[in-house]
Amino acid sequence: MRLAPPSVTRYHLLCAMGLGLTILSAPFPSVQLILHAMLVVALAPRAGAPLSGALWALAAGWAMEGTLRLYPHLGGTAWADMTLSLLAGWMIGRWPLESLKGWWSRLASLGLLHVLLMHGAVRLAAGPHPWGWGWFWILASVPLWGWLTWRLLHAGHGAGRR
Repeated sequence: MRLAPPSVTRYHLLCAMGLGLTILSAPFPSVQLILHAMLVVALAPRAGAPLSGALWALAAGWAMEGTLRLYPHLGGTAWADMTLSLLAGWMIGRWPLESLKGWWSRLASLGLLHVLLMHGAVRLAAGPHPWGWGWFWILASVPLWGWLTWRLLHAGHGAGRR
């Protein structure tokens, strides 16, 4: 059974909520990284609508760079987020998921790729910088935000019974 995507209004409201929470969680960088990854990897990608997903990911990247004080503001995060959102949206259209465990594994692999691509893009834009433990918090929390996004994106389609 193929799960239907959320309505366009619900999709934009979820992305706006994720972006707002990313900005508001700036005093807590570990939480902010988790919310940022959730927005870019899980909420923003949408099969058949690459422009809206790329724009939400772009906004998430600039919000992330704008709220971190010791982070270069040269657009590396926004570029990495846009690229990964387009890749994730293509994957959703090409290989739709039907189970929560498959969703978790996709989010974990895309989360790791997100961290590598983001740090690589920032390194190209601004030179060497510290990595920190953001990658650990993103991967360790995939079951939590993966389950949450699965429920939000597939509510009303029997998502809780899988």
